Amino acid sequence: MISLQSREANPPRGICEFNASRDGRYAWFLLTWHPEKDPVLEEIVAEIKLEIRNAQVENVSRLEIEKWLKQFFADLHWKLHARLRKTTLVERGISLFFGVLYDHELHFVQFGRIFALLADDKKLQTIGKDWKNYQIQSLEGLQLFGLADQDPVIKTQRLFIADNQRFIALSGDLANKIIPRVSDPGTIDTLIETFASEDNALWLILDGREKLIKPRRKKLNRLQISSIVLITLSVLTALYMIFGNRLIDRLVHKLRLSFREEKSLRLEQIPSTLNIDTDDLRKYLDRIVNQPARNISLEIAWSTNLPYEVSLAPAFSINSIYLTSNNQLNAYDKKSRKLLWSKVFPASIRHTAIDDGVLLVSLSDQQVCGLGDDGKEMWHLNLPTECLTGTRFNPSEIQNRDDPRLDRSIVVMPSEKGISIIDPNRGETLSSITLKQELEALSSYDSFANCFYAVVDGAILCIELQIEN
Repeated sequence: MISLQSREANPPRGICEFNASRDGRYAWFLLTWHPEKDPVLEEIVAEIKLEIRNAQVENVSRLEIEKWLKQFFADLHWKLHARLRKTTLVERGISLFFGVLYDHELHFVQFGRIFALLADDKKLQTIGKDWKNYQIQSLEGLQLFGLADQDPVIKTQRLFIADNQRFIALSGDLANKIIPRVSDPGTIDTLIETFASEDNALWLILDGREKLIKPRRKKLNRLQISSIVLITLSVLTALYMIFGNRLIDRLVHKLRLSFREEKSLRLEQIPSTLNIDTDDLRKYLDRIVNQPARNISLEIAWSTNLPYEVSLAPAFSINSIYLTSNNQLNAYDKKSRKLLWSKVFPASIRHTAIDDGVLLVSLSDQQVCGLGDDGKEMWHLNLPTECLTGTRFNPSEIQNRDDPRLDRSIVVMPSEKGISIIDPNRGETLSSITLKQELEALSSYDSFANCFYAVVDGAILCIELQIEN
């Protein structure tokens, strides 16, 4: 906060007036000075104070104050000029300082022999007009207020007074006596106050101080908290219904897969007591209930060429894809599609499967191995007979527990050069994709990544299942 530390004036030659708001966040300050002791100065000073008080400066906003200062003092200059021309004063102009304070920001104008300084414990700097060599300036050079026979050039200054800084406005005579004697900027205010007995003493000292008691933050009442919560929930619900596409359900499903939980999501059925009055409404509701989703489509997300022939349908875990080529097993990262590891077995691979985070590999020589994510063998055993050969293509059913975006199950049907999505209840083709070459292998549905892995013409393709509700 800014506080008035000290002020001194000897009217009518010099005055120091101010007006501040009750909360201390706004104030204006007026200083005038004249070298003569003529009684007419009392009338001139009183006229200046009256003009400022009638202007209602407190109603001027911070954004408009600079424009207001220029306009107000341009008009006041001509009023004062006419008044001074009728006097017997030798110097028909007056030194004037006027500043408006908003919190820590001071906007001011200065004319004549009143100068401004900014001091802290380390340095002292001049703000605005320089006090040096002012005694050898002409009257025009001093820019006394009300002297010139033409429109004055009014420059506004803006200054931020930080904590532990002091703003000082003082007459030229005091500036010439005090400033050259300052050895420690932190004690300039004490030095200034020793000149209180001078005949022409005039100064104003504003001190920037830290708040001793910080204002408490206002707490929200129960009604405000309840209103904020309800509005937030309403907005989130609307956004979820418009753009969510069951985002929360999908997130919960993926988290359950990550933690190896086998519980499936259940959707509430439409009550059997629902009354339907018309055939059109009955057909419409029947279509809503029986449709798996509003829109289903297949889209190729990415493809990668393979340097070998794939002999089994791709297998996958949450993070990896496993491709089989006769007796060689290769693991790839789903995101980067980089080869993680490769393992060669003594016999051809007949079947691969993922169970409880373990990759099961069945070989033609009656061997079964369990591999970890890093490809290291965790265990192996011998079967009494030879393993059956795994298939490359199997129709697969996708249910709500596999993909929460579905209301009813769908069936994925591979064909020679394509893949189709079928609604088994209605006997309709919901979507299909045609491949340029023959389909060599197709994985089961990856419910974590919502896609299939197909092998076509020596390349593996990731085919995403797009569902909108």
